[in-house]
Amino acid sequence: MSTQTQSTNSEPSALVRLRDLWNAYLPYWFMTPMVLVMLLITVFPGIYDLYLSLVKYKLTDPTAIGQFNGLENFQTAFTSGGAVNSFTITILFVVGALAFETGLGFLLAALVTGVKSDRMKTFYRIAFILPMAVAPVSLATISRIMLNSEVGVIPYMITQYTPFVAPNFLSDLPLLTVILVDTWNWTPFMFIIFYAGMSSVPDTLLEAARVDGAPLWRRYVHVIIPYMKPVLFVAILIRLIDLFRTFGLVFSLTSGGPGTETELVSINIFQTGFTFVDLGAASAIAVVYLIGIVALCNILIIKIGFEGVWE
Repeated sequence: MSTQTQSTNSEPSALVRLRDLWNAYLPYWFMTPMVLVMLLITVFPGIYDLYLSLVKYKLTDPTAIGQFNGLENFQTAFTSGGAVNSFTITILFVVGALAFETGLGFLLAALVTGVKSDRMKTFYRIAFILPMAVAPVSLATISRIMLNSEVGVIPYMITQYTPFVAPNFLSDLPLLTVILVDTWNWTPFMFIIFYAGMSSVPDTLLEAARVDGAPLWRRYVHVIIPYMKPVLFVAILIRLIDLFRTFGLVFSLTSGGPGTETELVSINIFQTGFTFVDLGAASAIAVVYLIGIVALCNILIIKIGFEGVWE
């Protein structure tokens, strides 16, 4: 009887301790699977990429694969691989596309916010979101047809309805063309975020500005944009990172050409690794590119900050 009583008393206490332990670290139990997945899909590939950048991994020389190569892959990539040129083109592409998408997205959000009819607001929201649903490869195929100098509708309309001669977009203006196509595809993303931000501006602030006699542009400069600063920063930061990752649309549209005029870093990495089968040099470019993007994003976060983002 005495043994049974001790066993009965100890069993609930163990369960209680286990329950207390579970409750005490409950957030960590739920976070653990996601943390493990993130480590698996980010840290491991990053470490393996760093390893490849430091060894010989050229498939045309299989006997040397895996031999420590020091920083020679970096030297090869940035002296003879066209990596420097691709970095310049990528910066022009990112700055141009981000400026167009931010400006147009903000303008569309301002116009739709000013619409009085709820039905028309719904119509505009749906219409503006549609381009974002088009897959990059499909968009590239459609764009190649529409911009074709012989059968494309855009050169035809320019020639017929304007005094200008339609250029051959993909050979005369390749970088501007891919920037505009990307702008058409991703301006809706900026529009959605900016529209949500404008809709959250309290009417009392706008009404107070009106009572003080502030014209429309002053209300935007001194009330709406400062109130939307966290929204603007998050949208621009997300789009900035995504633009640096652009590959499918530009590769499907121009394959980096003509020549290397639209060869983004992502395309240069692909061609170095899979066309010239030098995975060591391709990994070296990828490492430098990753460090540059992370550094730029951290500088922006430090300078501008997430103040108000989490509120």
